[in-house]
Amino acid sequence: MPRASLPLETVSQLAQRAAALLGAGKFADALAAYDAILRIEPRNAHALHYSGLAFYQSGDVGQAIVRLRASLAADGRQSDAWSNLGLVLQAAGQPGPALDACERAAALDPASPEILVNLAATQSTCGQHARAEATARRLIALDATRAKAWFVLAVALKEQGRALTALDAVSKAAVLDPTQQAFAAQKAQLEAAIGAPERARKTLESALARLPASVPLRFELASLLERELRDLPRAAAEYAQVLRLDPRHGATLSQLAFLRGRLADWQGRGELVARYREGAAAAAPALSPFAFLSLPSTRAEQRACARTWAGMLPAAKLAIAPRLRGAGRLRVGYLSADFHRHATAFLAAGLFEQHDRSRFKVVAYSTGPDDGSPMRARLRRAFDEFRDMRGATPLALAQTIRNDGIDILVDLKGHTQDAMTSVLALRPAAIRVHYLGYPGTLEGGLVDYLVGDRIVTPQEHHADYAEAIATLPDSYQVNDRDRPIGQAPSRAELELPEGAVVLASFNKTYKINPEVFDAWASILRAVPRSVLWLLRAAEDDPAMANLRREAQARGVSPERLVFARQRPNAEYLALYGHADLFLDTWPYNAHTTASDALWAGCPVLTILGATFAGRVAASLLTAVGLPELVTASIPEYVDRAIALCGDGGERARLAAHLAGPGRTSALFDTARTTRALEEAYLTMAAQHRRGVRESFAVSR
Repeated sequence: MPRASLPLETVSQLAQRAAALLGAGKFADALAAYDAILRIEPRNAHALHYSGLAFYQSGDVGQAIVRLRASLAADGRQSDAWSNLGLVLQAAGQPGPALDACERAAALDPASPEILVNLAATQSTCGQHARAEATARRLIALDATRAKAWFVLAVALKEQGRALTALDAVSKAAVLDPTQQAFAAQKAQLEAAIGAPERARKTLESALARLPASVPLRFELASLLERELRDLPRAAAEYAQVLRLDPRHGATLSQLAFLRGRLADWQGRGELVARYREGAAAAAPALSPFAFLSLPSTRAEQRACARTWAGMLPAAKLAIAPRLRGAGRLRVGYLSADFHRHATAFLAAGLFEQHDRSRFKVVAYSTGPDDGSPMRARLRRAFDEFRDMRGATPLALAQTIRNDGIDILVDLKGHTQDAMTSVLALRPAAIRVHYLGYPGTLEGGLVDYLVGDRIVTPQEHHADYAEAIATLPDSYQVNDRDRPIGQAPSRAELELPEGAVVLASFNKTYKINPEVFDAWASILRAVPRSVLWLLRAAEDDPAMANLRREAQARGVSPERLVFARQRPNAEYLALYGHADLFLDTWPYNAHTTASDALWAGCPVLTILGATFAGRVAASLLTAVGLPELVTASIPEYVDRAIALCGDGGERARLAAHLAGPGRTSALFDTARTTRALEEAYLTMAAQHRRGVRESFAVSR
């Protein structure tokens, strides 16, 4: 017998109760009420729509999309359901379908302020900033008192490079609704962008006076203090406050751990390291893989961290990767933000120049600044084509690379600052490679190959990398032989005592940690006539006082720490003429800095670590012909350093090797490394044509 329909009043009562529960934030109870309606009327468009919103607000985006689409299948005339579907699709990382949904909503209800706001925001997300501006202005013409309209206008203007006009728009939004965190944050960002960081600070502090528990605003203030105002101690204090408000805030944990390293402020380091490792294991979002390299970690932990980080990149694809062209020169594109005075450029300029043009066409895709330097000019000449892509969206850059017919795209940045890693996710070339810039796996399917060598990426470590490993025969690190060394000032000018053994470590401060400093203090105590020579980031670098305090706590006079100022590259290299021994750091070794020291004739003492970042100096020393300076443990490192401090003859032998055979070694043979890389590229192309991707070694 067919079941009798329940009275319509029952459905109406359920709908009222479900709406009240949804409004109260009781999403599970609201879903139960909407499901009760749907058992009675499976195609009830209202219940499908609002149960979709309940799923969305409870965090189940997938089910939200299913319910909203079902609602629209039942009744496609619901403008608000189309608009909400657009919001949910955008949250799901589907900007194209989201825009389609928002446009359907606007076609049904072209005068709805809520729908027009959503449409403008989605247009900006899809890179259609001019259209977003037009939509926002249309909305403002309808209602100039709607704060969100001014805000979305500001976003569209900012993305078009019209910062001043955008600032005017977001200022109107902030006046109309001073309670909105996003308005104050955007206003501060724009003030910083036009060169008014103090105004930005006041904007954020004023907003925080009203909303002291706002995590986004406090994080924005910490970032401003760090990057624009260079007030690193206060920035660290603000990051610590954010973590107290939200202990799971991955971006803050990353910045605080890295910033305290820069400051040599090791308070609470053990807890920060533990939280970082726990977060990486739990796939906590926004933990920086780069910051993890300088903390105690395993290859597996670094890979887990990189996997989560890569998973945060936009999921959109241009299409499947293009096919490799069948004949002619291989087209190799190099992608970097560092084609100017930068460590990567100092290493690789000779590589770009020495590529065999009969077999390869090389193209630069530069996403960083043009500093007007001689290095920038040299790099422009080094490539067959040099494309300045500053300000390009990832999609536009990827499309340019694809249109250029690049066969092999070589990323030189990885998970480092200013990287355009999301371009790799768009698969703009048949083969994608990471080289030189980031010592570890990128994960997430971002590249096909990682370039290493038998020391930094030995066979037994390959399982800890997502990529196939291309093993070069010597050191993976290319070096430019055309690096001039200037004339060093006198010891007196550099505040180095005459007759002292000078132990240098010109690594950046974030690579120094308590364990490293314990070892250095042991060496200094055992060698009374020695000094530790470090770099300072600025004249008033707070790390200097912190390191001197740490030395005092370890029984070493603070005066035995000498700090050199930063200099142009040739003058910086000249400093090594006064250094007797370079003391390496761990778990993150000296990389470019180690090859700088060796090129300038200063021997480097290192420990062979367990990760790529901790094995680079060993690779360099082996390639330069001094494997005896690679130690296996901290005690061996300390004993070897003390012995070298007391053995001037051995130090002279090491220096003579670097001045003679070392100069002509594999490490500084730019042409040799270039040929090895070219053979690697050809092997990758051959594998691609066979439909395989396997680790391989380039023979000598």
